[in-house]
Amino acid sequence: MTALTQADAARTDTPRGQTRQPGKTSDAPVPLLPGSLTWRDFGTHLFTLVLPQAFILQVSHPVINSAVTVEKKYLYDPWGRARGSLELLWPVVYSRPDRAIAMGHKLRELHRQIKGTDARGHKFHALDPEAYSWVHLTGFAATMTLHELFGAPLSAEERARHFDEWKQLGALLGIKPRFIPQTEQAYWQEYNRIIEQRLDADNEALRDLLDKDHFAKWPVHPALEGKLPRWLWRLLMTAPSRMAHIITKATLPERFREKAGLRLSGTDRFIFRAFVRLVRTLHPLVPEKYRYLPLAWEAIEDARQHPQAYRLPANT
Repeated sequence: MTALTQADAARTDTPRGQTRQPGKTSDAPVPLLPGSLTWRDFGTHLFTLVLPQAFILQVSHPVINSAVTVEKKYLYDPWGRARGSLELLWPVVYSRPDRAIAMGHKLRELHRQIKGTDARGHKFHALDPEAYSWVHLTGFAATMTLHELFGAPLSAEERARHFDEWKQLGALLGIKPRFIPQTEQAYWQEYNRIIEQRLDADNEALRDLLDKDHFAKWPVHPALEGKLPRWLWRLLMTAPSRMAHIITKATLPERFREKAGLRLSGTDRFIFRAFVRLVRTLHPLVPEKYRYLPLAWEAIEDARQHPQAYRLPANT
């Protein structure tokens, strides 16, 4: 069962959550609706399996590396950073239409404030057009990786719908059309160009994030703070951290792995294949509610209970 049944989706003005193309009748961004493939996939726990590799690709961009290494929240306040990302980005998808548009605007405006000079004297701005659009570019590839490895294979129609929805989400995030490839062929050309020509194979953020014990070095989870000694937390997190390291390497695009000199050993490949089989076997057995992040599930339930709140005006 998907996030919304076809019957649920049919109660909206846009059948099955189909994509409306921004700019066709209005220059205003158009929110994604319940029944869209993005609603089905983006808020799942399964999607979190491909988020680390997307973040690796993002911080490999020199502008983004400069921005994230000033305070290193990914290292010193990872729980706060994760919570902030969840509370800011996911509601651009999982909200009623007016709020989704407002959250997209808010996220862009927050990025407008992220600027400065890094330790090497390089100036950066989070709204650098290439860097800001690169973060979004990694999202479509991550979704394709999700389905190729962990999820159900996509039909040609589903793949095309995913791409249209990815462009629609880019508009919600305030990315100008000239920085959003309009065909999938153009997308992969730009994606590979940036990997080959613009990304660093080694930088400060990459060295931190590709440490096999990276997650074991995180602070104790806030829910366990004061209850679990730091040494025990690190001990408990060592095996999951090393597993996450293998998953991250294995899900990165081969072009980047080669550029960064990231090698998958025979043991790594064996472990990863076993993990993929396990996920494919167990995930379909998980009750629908528990496949989703709480924020996403709350929105799914709201859409089922109040479908009229997700209808767009006929002239949108």
